[in-house]
Parts: sequence; structure tokens; C-alpha cells
Amino acid sequence: MDISQVLENAILNPNAQQRSEAEAQLQGMAKENFVMYLGLLTQTLANVALKPEVRILAGITLKNELTSKDSHKKSEQAQRWISLDTAAKAEIKNVALSSLLTDNDRVANSAAQLVAAIAEIELPRKEWTELIGLIVENTKPEKPEHVKRASLLTIGYICESADPNDPTIVAQSNGILIAIVQGAQSSETSKVVRLTALNALVDSLEFIKLNFEREGERHYIMQVVCEATQADDNELKAAAFGALARIMALYYSYMSVYMEKALYGLTVAGMQSEDERVACMAVEFWSTVCENEIDITMEKNEYPDSPLKLYNFAMYAIETILPTLFQLLKKQNDDPDDDTWNVAMAAGACLTLFAQDTGNYVVQPTLTFVEQNIGGSSWRDREAAVMAFGSILDGPDREQLKVLIQQALTPILALMSDENLQVKDTVAWCVGRIADLLIDAISIDTDLPRVLSAVSQGLRDHGKVSTNSCWTLINIVEQLNETAPGQDTSIISPYYSGLVPILLEISARGDNEHSTRAASYEALSIMVQYSANDVMDIINNVGSVVLQRIDATTQLQAQVQTNEDKANLEELQANILALLTNVIRRIGPDVSGVANSLMELLLKLLQTQQNSVIEEDIFIAISALAGAVGQNFNNYMSAFLPFLTNALNQVDSPVSNTAVGLVADISHSLGESFQQYFEGLMNILGGLLQNPNVRKELKPTVLSAFGDIATAVGAGFKPYLDVVFRICHAAQNMEPENSTPEAVDYVTTVLESVLDCYVGIVGGLHECANEIYPYVAQIFELLSAVQKDIAFITSDSVNRSAVGLIGDLAQMFPDGRIKEAYAQSWVTEFIKRVRTHPDFSQSTIDTAKWAREQQKIQLTL
Repeated sequence: MDISQVLENAILNPNAQQRSEAEAQLQGMAKENFVMYLGLLTQTLANVALKPEVRILAGITLKNELTSKDSHKKSEQAQRWISLDTAAKAEIKNVALSSLLTDNDRVANSAAQLVAAIAEIELPRKEWTELIGLIVENTKPEKPEHVKRASLLTIGYICESADPNDPTIVAQSNGILIAIVQGAQSSETSKVVRLTALNALVDSLEFIKLNFEREGERHYIMQVVCEATQADDNELKAAAFGALARIMALYYSYMSVYMEKALYGLTVAGMQSEDERVACMAVEFWSTVCENEIDITMEKNEYPDSPLKLYNFAMYAIETILPTLFQLLKKQNDDPDDDTWNVAMAAGACLTLFAQDTGNYVVQPTLTFVEQNIGGSSWRDREAAVMAFGSILDGPDREQLKVLIQQALTPILALMSDENLQVKDTVAWCVGRIADLLIDAISIDTDLPRVLSAVSQGLRDHGKVSTNSCWTLINIVEQLNETAPGQDTSIISPYYSGLVPILLEISARGDNEHSTRAASYEALSIMVQYSANDVMDIINNVGSVVLQRIDATTQLQAQVQTNEDKANLEELQANILALLTNVIRRIGPDVSGVANSLMELLLKLLQTQQNSVIEEDIFIAISALAGAVGQNFNNYMSAFLPFLTNALNQVDSPVSNTAVGLVADISHSLGESFQQYFEGLMNILGGLLQNPNVRKELKPTVLSAFGDIATAVGAGFKPYLDVVFRICHAAQNMEPENSTPEAVDYVTTVLESVLDCYVGIVGGLHECANEIYPYVAQIFELLSAVQKDIAFITSDSVNRSAVGLIGDLAQMFPDGRIKEAYAQSWVTEFIKRVRTHPDFSQSTIDTAKWAREQQKIQLTL
């Protein structure tokens, strides 16, 4: 078979069906004889007589056989590569390296990706040890431009994908740094080489940590990057400022001397550049400064003994940077429909961070700018003034901001009638920020009516204004309804009759331009969620409309012709289902009257939309219905169970997570009636934990579900105790697979899910002390790990569950059998820490007090 012709068809054939057939052929070849397939692709990449597009696709296809965004698949691909014949691997590596030397940049780019993919597998195994040296050799000044560029690109790719703590690669940091600095310095005459080197520097900064710690090397790196900000080429300048931002993010503690000598002046000049790319990246530098300082301040507040030092770069720069940002706010896009990131947006984001970083120091300069521009004759002035005001509402003293809002609210609301769309859009956003951050600055009696009048006006305006007005309304409803829904009346109740019809009208539109339709459905959902009893007639009407609409969408499915049609319909159905879910939850048991027709409709959707993107939304709606009708949900289980089983077995899809959660919800709803489905579903859930192809994110969900099921079935869970506790024991002793935050967070999630499981089992089997006794030590091992884990120290819910479990176990064993567990010093210290934590809820504090009483009882036995 001529694989080059198949590749050409897959990428260049104008006929969609033939392209699809070619892709299927490639997949078939990979399955039939993988080694031969790789060999053919390698020959194609190496064949200079072929079209570049074909060689590119061969290189990318090879790369895709070695790496994936899915961690499980990526691990399998790595093992498959490792098991290949040494000679076959050597041939692929040699072709990849030789292809880097081609003068066709696009072919060299695909070869660079391939080399990096192989390196990610082999370098940590101390294989292909000569690679970095070979690539660095090809970056020497005398090498051709295209060779230096491709080699630097490869270095960047390798550093981007590899673990920065891998000693094998860190050991090569000197060579990597020499190659990059050589390519980036001003003596390099090729712009493309300098640009590639600067980008590679950004990717390599974590690897050259030891080099950066050495003053001489650090000075030289900073000199090279600073010189690049003064290059004649704007693309180079932008890349240099981007590199400075990344350096600031990683090495803030070393930056003081460079700020004083160069960076203040260089970055201000960059922000004032006429080239938007340069200005945006210079602004990004200051955003990074603020982000660093915000993080340091938070850490020092939480841990006063932290060695981190705060240099207050932003505070010292306010007099220079803020006026520059204010002028950049006026450089908005001319076209209101152009949402491309621009320097005005960057300036607004940076001003927000300055406010969070420096607090009150931004207030007076911003207020002066607002006063000078809010009544300006140019729409740019008015929009910039409102944007500036909205950007500083998080950071400065709340009481000071409330006074300013009272002064500014009237002129800001007046601009909702401005002739310019961008001004109105920003006004809607600004009012939304006020509602989100400082709702108590809005007087319920005098301000709220006119704010909601402006919101109503904005809802009916252009799609962009309408979308932001929906967001504003969401914030108002959420912030003014801190008490539980279902109260007799609320502050917002009088406005439902005016607002809900407008939202229903907007949500009925046929398109979702500017996300307006989705925003209106979200606003409706929030209004339903927080509705008081005196507006239930309105909520019931919303429910009727929703049922009509979801039914109507099933008719639209027959009209779907294109992928765009399908995506638009699924997006609409997801929005309607989210609203339906909230209506069901709010109406509660009263939904029973329409439960049959509702479940029939949801099952119909599952039948026609199985394995679609909205399947998850359907399950969430069904979960709400199960919660509302309780044991009566058993009427629908025979029809629904096949869909649930199918979803549980979709191990590659997020819908399986939702399905596992739904099993837990149904177990609560059905209570004793769940017993008839218990064994079958437990076997499926157990199978998921044993399945090596299951996404790892699913496993914590299953562990938590075991606890919910145990609560529901009680003593019926006893046959599964041993296997579940064995699974949990392995899970609670899991170590992170590497040092990345994602790996550490995953282990934290697993620990929390094991805790949930234990809480459910102890709660459900409270009368089965003898059966639980063999596992008490294991449970206390987990509790000890939880109370020591820094990730849980401030978690209200986790700490409540943990101390609650300590108390539950104490009550379960009044005979003194587990007294020794309560004599451990950490138990006393943990309960005290939770009981006295200033940020924990009263419920958690009360649970800790109760647990302490139970501990005392145990110690007297």
C-alpha cells in the first residue's frame, strides 16, 4: 500500500468522504501491524520527493502515536514505544533528527514535535542521552538559519512537555541555556532565530533554575532579554516582554535590582508602543507582577513566618503605570462585535490586578480619571471611565468603595441609555461587578428599583448588553438571597413579574449570538433557584414553558442537517434541561403530578440523544426528579436502568461520572426499594475500579458513591464491606505519581472520597458495630492523614465530616473496644483545632464540640 497516497488523500483530497475513508485506512493500518505502520510513516517523512504536506502529516501522525492529552492513553503509548524493537526506534529517531535539517520549515516543525514526543518518553529513562548535545550543536552561530531555528524550536518543545524536576534533563540545562542565549542575543542577525530562541527561553525557564540562581548567568540572561525589548522588530519586542513576564512569574525574588535599573522604564515604553502586540505584552508584565504580589500577600497572611519577601513593585510604580493604563483603556476596538483581545482589555485586566494588589492606592488616581472622562464627548472616554471604575471594585477598603459607588451610581446608570453600544455594554458589566462585590452599596429602597430598571432596559438591548445584564441580574439575585430558598417572600419577589417574562422572551430566540440565549436561561435558573413562595405561580408557569420547549426540541432533531445545526440544538437543549432541573428542585414533591409525562419526555430524549453531549444534562435532570418524587422513582427504574447501565460503562466519557453520582442519588431516593438494584449496580461500580481503561477521575466518584449506597441500604451493605475496605485501604495509601500539582490534587481528591465513603458506611451500618470493628484502625489511619494534610486544613466540609466520623464511631462502640484510638494526642488536637477555627461554620464547630464530648465518654470507659 502506498501510504503517501493515503496521507495525501487524508489531508488534501477535496472530497470529505474520501478524506474520511483515508483516515479510516490509516487507523486500520495502525491496528493491523503497528511496527510496519510506523516504518511506512518514517519513510514518508524522510522522502524529500514527496509533497511537504504529506511529509508533515507523516511526522504529526507519528507524533500522535506517541503522545496524547489523555494521561491514560499517553501512558499506554509510552509503554508501546518502549516495547518496540531497538532498531526500529533508532530508525525513527534518526529520520526525525535528519528531518530537522530540512529547509522546509513546516516539515522541520513536525519533526521537532516528533523528536520532543520521543524525548519525553526516553530522557527520563536515561535513554537517547546524546539528543540534547546533538541539538545544541546545531544551534551554533555558523549553522544555517533554518537548522538553528528548527533546533531551538525542538529545545522549546522538549522543555514544554518534560517534567522540570527530571534530573536527566536538568543536568543538560547548561547546554540548553547556551543554545538559547546564543540564539536570542542581539549579535544573532536572523530575526526568526532570535524569535524562536526567546520562545524556547520561556519554555525552558523552569529547567534553568540553578543557572538563574547564579548571579552572573542571571545577569546575562536578563541583559539578552532586555536588549530584545529594544529590537527594531515588533514581533521580537513582544516576545521579549512575554519572556520578562514569565521570568517575573517564576523568579520574582530576584527581580528587585532589575526593576530599579531597567524594567520600570522598559515596560512603560513598551506599554506606549504603537504596536498592539508589544503594548499588550508589556501590560502583561505588570499583570504578572501584581499576581505574584497578591499570592505572596495571601501566603504571608495565612503563614506569617513565610520566608517570601514582598517588594511592592506595583505600589512604587502606581504614579507611572496607572496613567499609562488609563490612556490604554481608550484604545478600544472600533467594531463592537470584535471581541479580539486588545490592549484596552489588557489594561482593564491589569488595573483590576493593581486594585487587588495595592488596595486603596488606586482609588484616588482612578476617581480623578473617571471624573474627567465619564461625561466626555467621545464614547471612548465614557467607556474607559466606566471600565476603570468597575475594575477597582475588588481590593480597596469596602467602606470607601461604598461611598464612591453612591456618588457614581447615578451617572453610570444614566449611561445605559448612551448612544454607543460599547458604553452600554461596559455599564452593564460595571453594575454587575457592583452587585457581585458590593451589593450592600445598593440601597434596597432607593437604588435597587432604578438598578433593576436599568437591567430590564439592558436585557432588551443588543445581545452583548443583554448578556451582561443577565449576569448583573444573576449577581443581584444571588447576593440579595443569602437565606435558603423557599421563604415566604424576598427582596426580589416584587420584580419577578416584570423580569421573568423578559427573560422568557429572550431565551426563545432562535440563535445564541453573543451567548445571550444561554445567559437568559442561566438568569432564569437562578431566579427559580432563589424564588420565594409568593412567586410560585410564576415559577410553575416557567415549568410549563420549559416542558413545552424541551418537547419542541425533540421535533427539531429531525431537521438537523449540519454539525452546526446539531451543536446549536444541543446547546439549546442543555440550557433548557439546566432550567428544568432547577424548576424540579424548587417545586419539589409537588412535581409528582407531572412526573410521569416528565420522565417519559426525558427517556425519549435519552433514546434519541444517547451518547450525545446532553446525555449528562438529562441525567442531572433525572437526578433532580428522583430527589423530588422519592420512592416513587421506582416506577421508572425498569425503563431507565438500561440507560443508566450504558452510561456507567462509557468509561471514556464524563457522563460516567454523572451516572455514578446518579446511582448514589437514586439510592437515597429509593431507600429500601434500592435493594433490588443494589447487587447489579455494585458489581458495575466494582468493575469500574478494576477496569484499567477507566479515566482516573472516575475512581474517587465511585468511592464516594459506595458511602452513599451504604447509607441507603444499611445492613444490606455488609457483604461488600471487606472488598470496599480493601479498595479504600489501597486508595488512602496512594502516593502522587509525580510532583505536579495535578497529581498531588488527585491524591487529595481520592483521600476526600475515601472519607466520604467511610462516613456513609458508618452512618448506614450504625447498628453493625461487630462488622465495622475490624476496620476501625484503618478508618483512624485515614482520619490521621486527613488532619495532617495541608490541603484540608481550611476545608469546612472535610473537617466537619472528619470530626463527625470520630463522634459517630465513638457512639457506635460504647463498650470501650476502641478506647485507645481516642487516647491518641492528635485526636484531641484535631477536634480542638476544628472547634476553634474562626472561619468554620457554626455547624462544623457544633459537630466538633459534640465529637469532643463523645471522645471524653470513650476515655472514661
